[in-house]
Amino acid sequence: MKLDDMLAYKVAMLASDLSESLAKEYAEYKLTNPQWRIIATLGATNDSAPGASLTAKELAMATRLDKVQVSRALERLVKRDAIHKRACADDKRATHISLSIKGEQIYQTLLPKITRWQNKRLENITDDEYQIFLKVIDALRP
Repeated sequence: MKLDDMLAYKVAMLASDLSESLAKEYAEYKLTNPQWRIIATLGATNDSAPGASLTAKELAMATRLDKVQVSRALERLVKRDAIHKRACADDKRATHISLSIKGEQIYQTLLPKITRWQNKRLENITDDEYQIFLKVIDALRP
């Protein structure tokens, strides 16, 4: 089998290319990829359940980042006043993390740019093809 025929290789290259391209959209905010993933995850969580928060462990699972990456990104986001952290009443070792007003503004400002970026990537793909692609992705997940 050729390298270009290997599923994991093709998907890894696609993910890398898309991440690199997407990074240009949030570059003006001086966000790293882990920081953007966290902001996007917290923003989407807040969109579906206003006032909701996540723990660092939940963020690591949702973003597929390791604990060290999440910890470093959270430190920097706290310094930028983009997130709030508060102690978890149930587990004193955990903290609830949510977007601050500044973080929410960043998320809401970037969302239309990200939508335009995605639409540009999908402009040569029909909606049916995209739905099939999403179905295939879901079928490949363990």
